[in-house]
Amino acid sequence: MSPVVARIRKKSLGELDLQTITRIVLSPEEQARLAEGVVLFNARKFWEAHEAWEEIWQSHPEDGRFFIQGLIQLAAAFHQLQRKIHRGFAIHLERAQNRLVLFPDTFLGINVKALREAVDSWLQEINKQDSSAEANFSGASVPKIEFLQRSGR
Repeated sequence: MSPVVARIRKKSLGELDLQTITRIVLSPEEQARLAEGVVLFNARKFWEAHEAWEEIWQSHPEDGRFFIQGLIQLAAAFHQLQRKIHRGFAIHLERAQNRLVLFPDTFLGINVKALREAVDSWLQEINKQDSSAEANFSGASVPKIEFLQRSGR
């Protein structure tokens, strides 16, 4: 008979206390997956980036997992844009921003401030469009995810 392992309940986004967000600590393998996802995202391989981050997100109960989920939502948004599914793009982009705004300007070494600003610009552009069905985002640039440092919060 295997031992019973107590599962830590994962909080919902609405349950987060912004003053006490628990830090996420990644194993070396997870740090490598995070970096791999960043490389894939910046190469516009959004589905693959999403997949690289998914396992990290699923294996952590800490509040910091919502940052990883924000990256996943961002990748899903640009995957939808590539497929010209503009409504899905807008929905995922907003969900990504709802998670990214919870975190400091640098988190897990990533320049979150620049990422939030890029997402804000996209959301403003979306809001200028009369209809997502008629939207033309072909000239807009995809944000780059950049590391400022490799460790800590």
